Amino acid sequence: MAHSKFIFVPGPSDPGPGSIFPRPPLPKYVTEEIKKTVPSAIFVCNPCRLLYCTQEIVIFRENIVAKMCRNCVYFPTNSEDIPAHFAKTLLSQSHLAALPLHVLPVYWGLDHCLSLYPTPDVIITADKGDAFATTYNHCVIMNPGSFSKTDFSFKVYFPATRQVEDSQIGDEDI
Repeated sequence: MAHSKFIFVPGPSDPGPGSIFPRPPLPKYVTEEIKKTVPSAIFVCNPCRLLYCTQEIVIFRENIVAKMCRNCVYFPTNSEDIPAHFAKTLLSQSHLAALPLHVLPVYWGLDHCLSLYPTPDVIITADKGDAFATTYNHCVIMNPGSFSKTDFSFKVYFPATRQVEDSQIGDEDI
């Protein structure tokens, strides 16, 4: 824990400029108290890109899977196919905002921040929907799901092996 970094990405209900993307980091008046308690906290924009060793990791906090399901032309007949369709759509569009502007508004001056070209190694869509992890065109796409609604479960990504593992905080750890 001494060498850990905690990255905070602003979400849909956090203070900021409404629902337009990309979103700036949380304002200083919100983060001051957190920084006192968690000195290794880093407050980033949404989406954000991390470079870990040689891997590019994109983190996007938006309920994008639900929005794409509500606005899709073809809805998969099996709900287990949704992660594969979602991954294929994102990477085929090479853009995080693969939706009409009235559904996911984009600030055109910063549209390049939502681009997925060249394809990153990992895309984390922090969506409140069901958790999943899939691979498409050598890119790992995952959604850890809602931490509080899934009995404190989360995903662990191992960069050396490019594997994703499910994990959970047990009752004895709380």
